[in-house]
Amino acid sequence: MSQNLSKSLKDDSKNSKQILSSAMEEVILYAQKLFKNISGTVKIKNTMTLYECQEYFHKAGGPNPNISNKNVSICPDGGILMLSLNGEDIPILIVDDKVQGTNDILFAKQCKRQEIGDDIEYAAKNIRSAEMIFAKLPIFPYVLFASGCDFHETETIRETIDMMNMGFTNHYIDVTNKSSIENTNVMIDNVKKSINIKKVCGIGVASIFVKAHRWDEMENGSSMWKKEEIVNICKKIIDLVYENLSAI
Repeated sequence: MSQNLSKSLKDDSKNSKQILSSAMEEVILYAQKLFKNISGTVKIKNTMTLYECQEYFHKAGGPNPNISNKNVSICPDGGILMLSLNGEDIPILIVDDKVQGTNDILFAKQCKRQEIGDDIEYAAKNIRSAEMIFAKLPIFPYVLFASGCDFHETETIRETIDMMNMGFTNHYIDVTNKSSIENTNVMIDNVKKSINIKKVCGIGVASIFVKAHRWDEMENGSSMWKKEEIVNICKKIIDLVYENLSAI
């Protein structure tokens, strides 16, 4: 990959993470207000060590935590929301972010298309780590927001995402030249109706939201997630977490 394309990817990732960070501020405030109803307090952790993940898993019957694993950690882009309730810290949401694709840039420069990347596979590690964290709970509120031309429905990487998520198809938003804020919001509202954070056969299935455009139809950044879209979806998931924890 050329130096210019590498810089474009880094810039896209930086912009996307800034949007996510701003969105999470609103999500945290929403969760704090909601869980205050049951005398809970909400905070955010930016990282969690493998040792801490093992501690959660051990409480559910997993092996003893290995103290040497304190120097290995996961750092979800949107952090880990924790609920302090009755003297216990309960994970209630993990959010990740991934922007991928430069063929739209190459097309604009009339350059040859390149193979799509496989960086999304990093999420598999975080999903497996999250399974340890949510081991005692009947829910799995791990969320990944993916965007960019590499994730378009015509690309094979969509099957890769399904493979690392127990074969479940991701929540997909198609962005085209005819897309408007209004019809995108309608698609997101429809997607929200299909969100299910309950485990399947005791296994955690991630909620993966993909927003993508074709590499030869729209310019780079056209399908990047907007702050209000992320907040909208995360609030729905927080509501579902609240409903499920209240029923336990």
